[in-house]
Amino acid sequence: MINFEIEKQENPSNADRLAYIDFKLRFTGLVKRSDIGEMFSIKDAAASKVLSDYNKTGNMEHNRTLKANAILRERYSPYINLDAETALGMLAHGFNRNKLITDSAPTIPFDRIDKVPNQLNIDDVAKITRAIYGNYSICCNYISENSDEHGPRTLLPLAIMYDGVTWMYRAYHRNADGSGQFKNFHFCRSRKVQENYAPGLHRRLAHEELSNDKAWNQEIPLQLKLHSNFSANESDIPKSLEEKERVKRRIRMDFGMPDGAEEIMLSVRCAYLWILERKWFIDRRDQLIKALDQKNNKSTFYKFELINKESVDFLQKSCN
Repeated sequence: MINFEIEKQENPSNADRLAYIDFKLRFTGLVKRSDIGEMFSIKDAAASKVLSDYNKTGNMEHNRTLKANAILRERYSPYINLDAETALGMLAHGFNRNKLITDSAPTIPFDRIDKVPNQLNIDDVAKITRAIYGNYSICCNYISENSDEHGPRTLLPLAIMYDGVTWMYRAYHRNADGSGQFKNFHFCRSRKVQENYAPGLHRRLAHEELSNDKAWNQEIPLQLKLHSNFSANESDIPKSLEEKERVKRRIRMDFGMPDGAEEIMLSVRCAYLWILERKWFIDRRDQLIKALDQKNNKSTFYKFELINKESVDFLQKSCN
């Protein structure tokens, strides 16, 4: 069987092309001759030659209906070993041949701080991304943090997301009675993933498409200001005032705000507004809850207050 490491030494350009075929096949389920030609700016004859070389792996067969080379799931064996995060990054940003060699030297010293080893099962990730590309459902056990129901679910994966720490995917959760809802799911909590790639009922229906996901398509404008906890009070001693100003300066630098600025504007998809609220420490409590928390001396750290709460609440409700 052909091997990426050996091929990389003997014929680097061909090794990269073979790796691209393997990547496309593993994470989308299909690869076309035109894909190779566009990626590497080579003519059809050269692209056909690379496909012929890769075909020696036994990983694919030509699907006449799709007019493409399709993965043979029961026989597939990776030509190149990629970790799941690298693969997801390339699905999001495009194939990067520089990511194929794990021990390549960085341009300047670099290290990844928060990488969790073995967090993602690459085979499960591949099944989910193939389902996105192929417009069909998966069946999996999902370990939800908000529910004790961890049994099998039928999901129609639609898109991938990354919040800087966690890889997630947007999917339509199809219930047994035919109802359903669009939700966010974590790759790492999806277990025992099975692909339902056979034609028929497992295909994505019109109302399950991402274009019909109101929360995904609704952009919500956020008007934020530095939290009032950092405002000066009459009872503040000079040292306390200095600390509040230091915190405000740090927040401004961390979020790219000009010196002296008190507010920041941005837009976010309704589908993951709650993620941003948690990561940015945004306070969207109403005045009654704030007063009760203050009365009960409940101390919660926030960086920002949501100024346009009413309009955000209205838009968020319209997505339900």
